Amino acid sequence: MGQSVTTPLSLTLQHWKYVRNTASNQSVDVRKKKWIALCSTEWPTFDVGWPQEGAFNLNIILQVKAKIINPGPRDHSDQVAYIVTWEALVNDPPPWVKPFITPECPPLTLSSPSSVPSAPFLPSMAPTTSSLYPALIEDTHSAQPKVKKPEEPKTAPPKVLPPSQDLLIDLLSDEPPPYQGSEPGQPGEAEITTKGPAEGSPVPEKPAPSPMAGRLRGRREPPPDSTSHAFPLRAGLNGQPQYWPFSASDLYNWKNNNPPFSKDPSMLTSLIESILVTHQPTWDDCQQLLQALLTSEEKQRVLLEARKNVPGENGRPTQLPNVIDAAFPLERPDWDFTTAEGRNHLRLYRQLLIAGLRGAARRPTNLAQVKQIIQGSEETPSAFLERLKEAYRMYTPYDPEDPGQATNVSMSFIWQSAPDIRKKLERLDNLRESTLQDLLKEAER
Repeated sequence: MGQSVTTPLSLTLQHWKYVRNTASNQSVDVRKKKWIALCSTEWPTFDVGWPQEGAFNLNIILQVKAKIINPGPRDHSDQVAYIVTWEALVNDPPPWVKPFITPECPPLTLSSPSSVPSAPFLPSMAPTTSSLYPALIEDTHSAQPKVKKPEEPKTAPPKVLPPSQDLLIDLLSDEPPPYQGSEPGQPGEAEITTKGPAEGSPVPEKPAPSPMAGRLRGRREPPPDSTSHAFPLRAGLNGQPQYWPFSASDLYNWKNNNPPFSKDPSMLTSLIESILVTHQPTWDDCQQLLQALLTSEEKQRVLLEARKNVPGENGRPTQLPNVIDAAFPLERPDWDFTTAEGRNHLRLYRQLLIAGLRGAARRPTNLAQVKQIIQGSEETPSAFLERLKEAYRMYTPYDPEDPGQATNVSMSFIWQSAPDIRKKLERLDNLRESTLQDLLKEAER
């Protein structure tokens, strides 16, 4: 008998309950079918090296995450929950993931013959002692010994890459830092980090980093004891969380690239939910986000629905005003995000806000609007079905993907299809036993 190949995707499916719990800890929900489809079909098309069998490589995961979060012509906000769950599995790996995690590369130095050399940054720079082919370098050096200039004092070989392992991983996952300019007549002395200045030479004062450089650097540095790599709250150089508010361009793009909440609640709900999960905003940020993306009436509905979901001691929604005000205050609370207690308060607040968005997105049932969705003469059955499902989401509180609604959606698909397709579907012998996918296949024949 052949042995089955274990892959990251197959491992997650074997431990699906753990994956669901991990997603729940990130305040998101994942479905198995979509998990498989995204991993094996969608993400490999991003051209970032994501394999069809999945990956526990943090560098690749972060590149996929950047593609999903980065606004573009296609909306990927529905995929945020899935990529942040993959990221959480790697950042805090369970025992069944640890053997498959790609090991981090050690810091590279030019003095080690086994390390991978960096590309020379100036054409006139002398070749380093490190190479992918050390044997060939040794032969060359033995035939042509290197001539040293007597007037140059012995100094440590210049390092092109920083010695810090964290910065190296940053370099591999993001853009490399710029090379420092060299003084005239010293092409080989341009370096980013050195062992130390020559004896007797003055120590140059490091220039103060610019606010933008600090912001970018803060976003790349992972906070200690945390599985989240989101911002505005990120760890600074001293290990304490640093705060970066939303930019005006972020709010502008989010508002102008999505329909109003009253017109299509699902789009803005998915967007705000992804922002809450990936950015981990503070209480003030949440108010700014709601103020920018929702009308006053829509915001009040969201806040009201959120307060209905505050859990009591038994885990069920409570009606005690003091408990509700403590968990979901309407006035600015004194929550310090630099403390564990403050972060726990903010985490619960964001979870309740997501519940409020979902609750406010539900609309009164209006099946008359659903019945007005008729297949066009040039419209394909699959396109018509998607439009029909969207009408269910917009005009009813029902989820068309819910198995309990399969019969209603199937009947709507039959009776509201084009006349020729409707007649063909009505003549099916096993109409009662046919699933929606069976009806779609028959309609497309």
